[in-house]
Amino acid sequence: MTSLPRDTDTTRVPPLSALRSWLARFEQGLVTTATALGERKLLLLVLAVATINGLLHVYLVPPWQHYDEPGHYEYVWLLVDRQRLPKPGEYDQAMRREALSSMIEHDFFRELGPPPNLLIQDKPLWLPFPQTTDRPFYYLLAALAVRPLRYADVITQLYAARLVSWALYLTSVLLAYALVSELVPRGHPLRLTVPGFMALLPAYTDLMTAVNNDVGAVVVFTLFLWGGVRLLVRGFSVARLIWVVGAVALGLWTKNTTAPGLLLLALLFVLALMRRAWTWHRLAAVPLAVLAAMPLIFSWGDAAYWYRYTGQELATRQRVSDAPVGAYALAIRMDPEDKRRRVINLLLDDQSEALTGRPVTLGLWMWASQPVQARLPGVGGTRWNRPPVELTQEPTFYAFTAEVVPNAKSVHVYLQPWVEQELNGPVTVYYDGLVLVEGKWPADQPPRFDGPDGRTGTWGGQPFVNLLRNPSGEEGWPLVRPWVVRTMRKLISPIPLGPFEMISLILDWERTGWIYRVTARRLLQTFWAVFGWGGVLIAPWWYRVLTWATVLGLVGALARAVRLAREPWAPGVKWALAFLGAAGLLVWGMVFMRPLPTILPWNPLLIPVARYAYPAIVPSALALVAGWTAWPWRRWRLWSTVVMVIALAVLNVVSLRRIVTFW
Repeated sequence: MTSLPRDTDTTRVPPLSALRSWLARFEQGLVTTATALGERKLLLLVLAVATINGLLHVYLVPPWQHYDEPGHYEYVWLLVDRQRLPKPGEYDQAMRREALSSMIEHDFFRELGPPPNLLIQDKPLWLPFPQTTDRPFYYLLAALAVRPLRYADVITQLYAARLVSWALYLTSVLLAYALVSELVPRGHPLRLTVPGFMALLPAYTDLMTAVNNDVGAVVVFTLFLWGGVRLLVRGFSVARLIWVVGAVALGLWTKNTTAPGLLLLALLFVLALMRRAWTWHRLAAVPLAVLAAMPLIFSWGDAAYWYRYTGQELATRQRVSDAPVGAYALAIRMDPEDKRRRVINLLLDDQSEALTGRPVTLGLWMWASQPVQARLPGVGGTRWNRPPVELTQEPTFYAFTAEVVPNAKSVHVYLQPWVEQELNGPVTVYYDGLVLVEGKWPADQPPRFDGPDGRTGTWGGQPFVNLLRNPSGEEGWPLVRPWVVRTMRKLISPIPLGPFEMISLILDWERTGWIYRVTARRLLQTFWAVFGWGGVLIAPWWYRVLTWATVLGLVGALARAVRLAREPWAPGVKWALAFLGAAGLLVWGMVFMRPLPTILPWNPLLIPVARYAYPAIVPSALALVAGWTAWPWRRWRLWSTVVMVIALAVLNVVSLRRIVTFW
């Protein structure tokens, strides 16, 4: 029996070949469509996406459910009602009552416990995080929309202010397009993908549609970056000089998160002088100049591990000829104009935890540059009341025992000698040989140390291990020069802790190292998709994916930067990219260090969120998008762009769904 011939039809296309053919046609269709639409129409498409996405966030997020929104709204309301800038601490009881009623109506307190009593008359009603000490520029813009609605209800006014933020959000997208257009020629995909990334970044869109002065800071700082890039690419002119200087000044009138513009302005002038020729030796001149400036900013001589909370120009570590222990002593200069001067030595967390509910004994030598009355040191975490003692110019030993309270969050020794008195001039109080040990130890005899470091010894015939680090000030580390501190405190931070304390915290890796990991994770999450007051998150696996996407983008950006340095691009463009890179690193670096002062015992721990780094959104977006599309083959660049847009669109859908379901 003859078998039938098998089907030998060769027209059937294998599945893989069919997929390749479809992808090729799709790719060609994308290129053809983009060419037909043109850059202007594609920009309008990006703006349309930003418009719709922004309006969804304006109206889907319930009232008051953005970072500090009640306090920001209060500033705008006071500005409109009083027709002037509000004074620090100013409030209106009736307005707060109406706002709190609205917050109760919209279930603001569902996870915060019972709402405040609205019938209170004799003191201000509680409103979360008043902002009346903030700089006014953003609030003046928001007031323009609220003023015609002066007699409307608070919700109507709140949404009017949100729409001002939404308009500024669209402005930031346009500014990103204008900035990137200075760097790459017409038709380059980065001109549209960078603003498109911003239009589809969920957490950024959420913040930029809130009543919050971060919105104004982002727009003003982006305006400064655009002016800086334009100056480097096109050359110096008086108009561009006024642009960048004016933008920095306007930023300082908006929010202190724009303060890095001061340092970047100085860098901009240096780069502008060097833009005529792109050479590696000129590029190396920048870090060399920074290193040369270090002695002007830093000096040496503060006591290691003693956190400085004092504006004194005198170093806290002084060489003393008759020091009881070693060659150095701790020094605080009492000054009637700065009565709160003190330094603090914090125990490690496990040491503090082990001491709760137990007695501790502190011993030390004290004396002064002249006879004076001063208070004994304190032990944080105990109820020791620090009585004053009469100091002479000869070292005298003091010791006392106190019990650590059971719920103590931190155990630390602090030196704050001031007592209300008349002084003829500054008096320096010296401390040496401090020893803190668990239990009760004799106060009538000083300890004997095994060495000048004061870490071990015997006391009353019994051996001990000192819980304090650097108890005699023998170890030193850098300190920021006082003129830098005075300048930065005036221009940047309302927090009483400044660069003096920051340098100590950065160097104290043993105590603060853990916070870097926590901060990095929090910044990454809030950069992409965290909403509300920082408590509305999407599924955890999304953040794992976004972490790898971020790493991939940054590695790709670094590779692209190395490749760009070898290519014959215009020197001005390369300097402009260096300027943007410095801006991104400086802004993110300052935000990354932001939580360090808050680990000190008188402040609650506060891990920062990415909104403080959003002034550098354009350098951040440019780095990520350029990194994802850093492939040397054109086809891979196209498909990485397509995947990026689709992934961001999906992330937006997930985020909006989470917002709706949460509230």
